[in-house]
Amino acid sequence: MAHSVRALPDAGGAPGGRNGGVPAAAGRALRGFRALILPTSCVGCGRRDTSLCRPCRRAFRRATVRPFRAEAGAGSLPLRDPATPETRTGAPPGAGDVGGGFEPLPVVAAGSYGGVVARALLAFKNAGHTDLARPLAAALGGALLAARAGLPAGPCLLVPVPTRGRSLRRRGYDPLGLLLDGLRRRGELPAGSRLARPVGHRHPGMRAGGRSAGIPWFAAARRGGQKGLGRRGRQENVAGSMRVRRRYRGRLQGVQCLVVDDVLTTGATLAEAVRALRAEGAAVAGAVVLAATPPPSGTELAYSEFRRNRRGEG
Repeated sequence: MAHSVRALPDAGGAPGGRNGGVPAAAGRALRGFRALILPTSCVGCGRRDTSLCRPCRRAFRRATVRPFRAEAGAGSLPLRDPATPETRTGAPPGAGDVGGGFEPLPVVAAGSYGGVVARALLAFKNAGHTDLARPLAAALGGALLAARAGLPAGPCLLVPVPTRGRSLRRRGYDPLGLLLDGLRRRGELPAGSRLARPVGHRHPGMRAGGRSAGIPWFAAARRGGQKGLGRRGRQENVAGSMRVRRRYRGRLQGVQCLVVDDVLTTGATLAEAVRALRAEGAAVAGAVVLAATPPPSGTELAYSEFRRNRRGEG
């Protein structure tokens, strides 16, 4: 029996009030003070006294105004659930005919990861440029609308990939959560959709099923993110690392979901979030990202790699 999206706990801010309440207010005040005393320059061209000048802002909009299907280059994505209707947002050539019955989870991206899009996203995530939230949120909102329009009518849960605790402590805010919470507050989420945070990270030393990851907790806690890792390394880094939070357990059966992340590379992080949701019976219809890295050698090679992964070859 499918559960009602309305009956699920509200997303509110990020877990622990990190995007709302006193901690977030203090963080905003600190970032505002830093902006007053430190010089700033455009992340796109270096022009002074603005984080994103008008020409670069226009370039950013042009690069993100047409969301597209991006799963072709991500060899670690999970399979599309055949029980969920296929999204109708424009698919890449050959996406519906991968061969052997293997079809990856549909992913809609706002833009390609490069140029001003990559620089703006990196500055927002890693350099404290939270003043870039509005143009980034607008791009993400457009991709969410495109993905939602390709799905059947009915409630849809928007599920962000959780940020790592270490990254949250280092930044002082959750970049993806900041964008999604802004869209929610302004009423800019797609009609019929609701933001929720049912997925979280396990204890650093544990994996799915309550099993130990086989490494000491202090070593696990030092594990970094996905940057710099290859496909296999990314898969191993996140395998079994996520779980559905207690208050959502037993309440996701049949609930249509779209998973949301910032950047799509191999798809390993999305795959882990999808695994956790599907373990609770959720119907994950697809994913949405702000930016996707381009396929290394074209669509055909990417889908060949995807087939090899699913068949256990190489």
